[in-house]
Amino acid sequence: MKNFEIYSNELKQRLSEGAKVVGKDEKVIRYDEFSAPNPFMTVFPRSENDVAETVKYCREKGLKCFAQSGGHNWRVRNHKIIDVVICMRTLNNVSIDENAQTVTLGGGTIIGELVEAVAAKKLEVATGVCNTVGVLGTLLHGGTGRYTGKYGLGIDNLFSINFVDATGKLHQNVNKTTDPELWWAICGAGASFGIVTTATIKAYPQLIDLSWSCTIIFSDPDASKIEKILEAVEKTNMDQNMSLLCSFACLPPTGLPSLLVNAWYYGSETEAEKAWERLLDPSLKPSVRTSAMLPSNKLNEANDPICIMGGRKPALGMGIERLESTAFLEVWDLWTEFTKNQGAEGSAILIERFPKEKTLTVSDDATVFPHSHRGITYEVVCFPIYKDETLDSKAQAFANSIRDIWVQKCGDPEQPRCYGACAGFNEPLENIFGSKDRVDKLIRIKKKWDPENYWSALFDIV
Repeated sequence: MKNFEIYSNELKQRLSEGAKVVGKDEKVIRYDEFSAPNPFMTVFPRSENDVAETVKYCREKGLKCFAQSGGHNWRVRNHKIIDVVICMRTLNNVSIDENAQTVTLGGGTIIGELVEAVAAKKLEVATGVCNTVGVLGTLLHGGTGRYTGKYGLGIDNLFSINFVDATGKLHQNVNKTTDPELWWAICGAGASFGIVTTATIKAYPQLIDLSWSCTIIFSDPDASKIEKILEAVEKTNMDQNMSLLCSFACLPPTGLPSLLVNAWYYGSETEAEKAWERLLDPSLKPSVRTSAMLPSNKLNEANDPICIMGGRKPALGMGIERLESTAFLEVWDLWTEFTKNQGAEGSAILIERFPKEKTLTVSDDATVFPHSHRGITYEVVCFPIYKDETLDSKAQAFANSIRDIWVQKCGDPEQPRCYGACAGFNEPLENIFGSKDRVDKLIRIKKKWDPENYWSALFDIV
């Protein structure tokens, strides 16, 4: 058994004042506890050098460490062998250069903090849709969100990073000029190359003060109603000012299975209602429809209920081309059946749609994130959510069944596509990075920067 007192006392001597080291009883909870590490030690650094020293110490002692910012990524492949978690949340500083229109943020910054900081300066940035998710956790995998239609992916707005490699060396101001090959890999698979301690991203002037957000709920819809809603989504022409999140969820107070739609528009209520007229058609007869004009710091507020930490969530996601009604009716039936398991009532199916034209203006060879996925129409995720670990096998079988339906009926079965941040443990890397050639190049770069595959928690690619 590892002696926490010995290790923590030794490590503290190498860290800056204010850095904190805690034991197993004070480990940081993750969004998904299904594959969460169970470290005997958690470190809260106060500087980039603290991160570097912690990695060096772990390497000297033969310990496996893992960095956590928001703690939402469920794909922690080798969670059982992780000894030390470096909780980056203490490195959450945000610095804004209004003249240069750039934002420099610490590796522990979460999306809500970034949104608040830039909104205060009347700026906007490409970022994700859940406030409690780590900015860099989502950005390094691509980074989609409300502003994808306007500004493209998060990686396309990334200027430079500082990161700690597998030896504990801190590399500063890494960018597409300093090492083009490494930059190509970082932009889509960055978490496999080290711990990003600082990043600088592009900011844009805020053009409007308020955006429109509408929540539409269809309680206990029959098959015909589901088909009509999906058809309305399919036939809506998405412009750069739009984004859409749909979900299957059992909503309180009734607990009835419901189809929940959140439509967003960067513009006035009049413009929004015209853009979303198919979904707002009164003949669809929603159970609830509410809309509001939101200030930019409330951009992601509607998603807060789905971002609650804790519980077991062995989710699986894919990219699909179409909302095939027969497939989604099958998904609906499997989902409603799974929610009947005691404690699994909170399980959900998520459908995201963002305009992708802007993302495709970036050359296909600019990043490891391929054009084949940049242009995908929908991101879909199956979320089994429960607490009883005896449901693990059933939950995994359920999620795999949903994934197989999407692959076979809603896209190209010969070329499945999966967003890296939503991938399951066994998703082939070609499905994430687009082709064998891209994967081979990624592996070659990985071997150069991490020959022992120390950073194997997210992608085992050597």
